[in-house]
Amino acid sequence: MTEPGPLFDIGLLLAVGMVAGLIAARFGLPRVAGYVLAGVAFSPGLLGEALRLEVAAWSPPLTDAALGIIAYLVGGSITTGQLRRMGRLIVTTTLGESLGSVLLVGLTLSALLWFTGAESLSLALALASVAGTTAPAATVAVMHQYRADGPLTRTLLGVVALDDALGIIVFSLALVLLTGSSLVGAGERAAMEIGGALALGGLGGWLLARFAHLLREDSLRLPVVLAALLLVLGVASAVGASALLASLTLGFAARHFQRSGGERLFAPLEAMEEAVFLIFFTVAGSHFQPGIFAAHPELVAGYVLARLAGKTSGAFLGARLGGAPPVVSRWIGFGLAPQAGVAVGLALTLAERPAFGEAGDIVVNVILASVLVNEVIGPLAASLALRRAGEAGEAPNGED
Repeated sequence: MTEPGPLFDIGLLLAVGMVAGLIAARFGLPRVAGYVLAGVAFSPGLLGEALRLEVAAWSPPLTDAALGIIAYLVGGSITTGQLRRMGRLIVTTTLGESLGSVLLVGLTLSALLWFTGAESLSLALALASVAGTTAPAATVAVMHQYRADGPLTRTLLGVVALDDALGIIVFSLALVLLTGSSLVGAGERAAMEIGGALALGGLGGWLLARFAHLLREDSLRLPVVLAALLLVLGVASAVGASALLASLTLGFAARHFQRSGGERLFAPLEAMEEAVFLIFFTVAGSHFQPGIFAAHPELVAGYVLARLAGKTSGAFLGARLGGAPPVVSRWIGFGLAPQAGVAVGLALTLAERPAFGEAGDIVVNVILASVLVNEVIGPLAASLALRRAGEAGEAPNGED
C-alpha cells in the first residue's frame, strides 16, 4: 500500500482545521485562531513527522494563491470615493503604524542584543526592516466572521491595502544599510517591486473589467477572475514585482473600471472566503518548528512585543494626525497585529544573501516564530478592537 499523498494531507488539515475553528468560535474566539493551532498540531516537530505529512513540498503555490485571493478582495473593498474621503487618514495612519513598529523593534532589539553581548546592529536592523508589514488575511477573516462594518473597519481595510507597499519601500532602503548596496540599486529594486506591481495590477484590472462586460452567464465570472488573478501572480513573480501588491492593485483597478457593476467581480470569491482562510491558515501553521522558540526565545519575545507596541502607538498617533474619531484612533492599532506571508518572504530574501550568513537564518527563525504568535494573538486583538468599537455584528449561526 502506497502512502496517501498530498490530497490526503490537504484533506486532513482542512478537516481538523474546520473542527478547531468551530470549537474556537464556540468559546468566543475567532475561527482563524483555531485554524492556525490546528496547523501547528501537524507541524514537522509534532504530529506531522509521525504521520509523514510533506506539507512543505506542495504548500507554496497553494498559500500564494490563497494570499493572492485575499489581497484581491482587500483591494476591491476600497473605492476611489473612499480614498477621496479618507485618503489623508489612511496615509497618516499607515505611516505611523509602519514606521512606529520599525523604529521600536530596531531600538528594542539593539538594546537587547547589546545587553546580552551579541552582535547587535545588523541583526536588529534586519529584523526591524521586516517589522512594518502586516498580514491582511487574519484581519479580513475576523471582519468576515463578525460581519463588521463602520469607520474602524473601513479605515483598517485602507491601511492594510497600503501597508505592504510601504513595508517593501522600507525593506529596500534598509538593504542599503545592511549590505552596502548602492542607493541607485536599492531604488531600482523598489521601483520594480512596487512600480511593476502597480502597473501589472492596473493593466490586469482594466482588462478584467473590459472582458467582464462580455460575459452573459454569472457562472463564468469565478473562473475568469481566478484566471486573471493567477496570471497576475505568475507574471509578478517572474518579473520580480510584488505579487501581493499586484493582487491588491488588480482588485482595486477591477472595481474602479467596472464601476457600478464591480461587485459582480468579487461576489464569486467572497462566497469562498472562508475556505480560502481555512486553507491559508492551517497550512501556514503547519510550517511551525518548535526548535525556534528554544533557540532564540528572547528575540522572539522582544520582536513580538516591540512590534505590537510600535503598531498600536504609531497607529494611534497617525490616526489622530489624520483627524480620525477617537474610536478609530484608540483601536486601529490592534487590528494591525497579524503578520504572515510578506514578512516571511522578506526574511527569506535576507537569508538568501551571502553577506548575512548565520544572521540570515536567525532572522528567518525569529520571523517564523513571531508569525505563529502574531497569527494567534492577532485575530484576538482584531476581534477585541471591532467589539470595543461597536462594529462587530452577530457571528453567523449564533457564534460569538
